[in-house]
Amino acid sequence: SFEGAPSFTGPWAAEFTDALARSTDDFVRSVLADEVVTDQELSETRDRFSGCLSSFGVTDISFEADGGFSMRSPDSMSSDAVSERVDACSEESGENTVSALHSWVRRNPENLDEATILAACLVREGVVDPSFSAEDYTNADGDLPLLESVSAGLGQAAFMLCNNDPLGLFAPGSAPGA
Repeated sequence: SFEGAPSFTGPWAAEFTDALARSTDDFVRSVLADEVVTDQELSETRDRFSGCLSSFGVTDISFEADGGFSMRSPDSMSSDAVSERVDACSEESGENTVSALHSWVRRNPENLDEATILAACLVREGVVDPSFSAEDYTNADGDLPLLESVSAGLGQAAFMLCNNDPLGLFAPGSAPGA
């Protein structure tokens, strides 16, 4: 950790503490220092990331609502070289850290147990039995015991929705990071 590092106390304190301890970039440290990643800070981080990628000839960089992104890389670059550049730019810009924390805090502000909130969401969506629990979710290992009346497609859609917005915090059609 560095001189004068803040001590965090919020629901995501451990994750912010860890991210701050690993960061060597002043910009990233300034983003993390108040234990909040604003939309503006996320945007600035993504601009830094895009600028870094652009310097290697990567174009058409766009970000998805779920935190993923797409891009067009030069035909002359191998997929391994592209992957190395993405990793390096992600690290250098702080995109890997800042984007993850923004997403985690936005979709689960109180850092509630993931299995618990995902199970409750699937019940709320009506695709699993009302008795479906966090333990059931953990033991399902991705193979959800859907109600007989629920198609696999509907089950998958509910799972995606719950994964992106387990607490139902966002208006329909607006996912975290949108």
